[in-house]
Amino acid sequence: MMKVERLKLRNFRNIEDCTFYPDPSVNFLIGSNGQGKTSVIEALGFLATLRSFKDSKLAHLVRWGQLSSEISCTLSETSEKAYNWDTEFKIHFQALNHHRTKMTKLAFINGKAYRSSTQFLSQRFGSHQLGFHSIIFNPSDHDLVRGDPSQRRAYLNRVIAAEDIEYLKIFQKYQRVLDQRNALLKSVHLLKSDILRGFTEQLCHYGIALTQKRLQWVQKLGNFLNGTLQKIAPDQPELKMSYLSKWIFQEENLSHKNKDLDAIHFTGQGQLPSLELLEQSFWAKASVLETAERRAGCSLVGPHRDDWAFFLGNQVLKGHGSQGEVRSALLALKLSEIELFRNRTGHRPVFLLDDFSSELDRGRRVFLLQFLVETDLQTFVTTTEDSSYFGKRYWVSKGMIEKGSYDSRTKTI
Repeated sequence: MMKVERLKLRNFRNIEDCTFYPDPSVNFLIGSNGQGKTSVIEALGFLATLRSFKDSKLAHLVRWGQLSSEISCTLSETSEKAYNWDTEFKIHFQALNHHRTKMTKLAFINGKAYRSSTQFLSQRFGSHQLGFHSIIFNPSDHDLVRGDPSQRRAYLNRVIAAEDIEYLKIFQKYQRVLDQRNALLKSVHLLKSDILRGFTEQLCHYGIALTQKRLQWVQKLGNFLNGTLQKIAPDQPELKMSYLSKWIFQEENLSHKNKDLDAIHFTGQGQLPSLELLEQSFWAKASVLETAERRAGCSLVGPHRDDWAFFLGNQVLKGHGSQGEVRSALLALKLSEIELFRNRTGHRPVFLLDDFSSELDRGRRVFLLQFLVETDLQTFVTTTEDSSYFGKRYWVSKGMIEKGSYDSRTKTI
């Protein structure tokens, strides 16, 4: 079972130099706002996924006034009695000019550099058999309900790629073809239709493969989502995630329309469309919209325009659900995501919870604390409350981590 044994941060966010030896079970990072709590779990998330859950700009990750930054962690595969082996993950951030307008990052596993994100992420499940991955619950998750469709598509892409590297490879190929096709549609001297058709064929090939994998993931999620919600909030109606598409054929027993959404949606509770049906749907819609695409200068058919939504009972959660209902749905989603990842890969992700004290009310905190008591996951929780939590407690102040509470601090780093 993989655990983070050591985490080291240098010039990362507001942290100058910090080495942290976490507990293999539950770690509470306690402190006032702006002290570096979230930076610690952000670094763990970045080491696992090569992306920040807070910010897409690399320059913001490097401490102000510095031109480089580095984060690393030592992972240990544990048995009941002893550590069997260690592996080091490291990411180096470097400014290419003094204004830090151009940045680069380089990832390492046991000293070997990986410039390709796909190669680095693939290696997590390659020869090392690490399965190193993180799943986070944080305030920005509200955007998955109330934000733009692009944010929900990005979530699906991340979560499926984390457990299925083939999905990531297909997505990258789809995105390249999409960019090329859009560039052609924007061209003042649009080339012949047979050239456009060639790009359309590729877009269809990769697009229907992506869509089928998304629908399969939504279907698997349905086995956990509502059951998890009922443990968090037993009085709430049934929770479902529906995949939304305006280009897939509506078929009896496969899909249906909803009065609140102008799209065909799939709840994952029945049959899923075959690749053949998806291909027919794609070409039928593409032929109808080709003229509109030429006018718009962009591709109007495919999974890059799809969406998903939560339904609570018969109502769409967005616009109808209370703040508590939204938080319950998102927490159920994250806990279900953990189970899906474990079922698919056989590995245990690191669980990261940001802003625990402000994001959840007392009832949901009680449920989540009970979950943490029973889970075998290594967990990192940030909070501003110095309460009597079980597990190991660490005080974070000015980018330094000390064991214990505010009143009784025994330095461990």
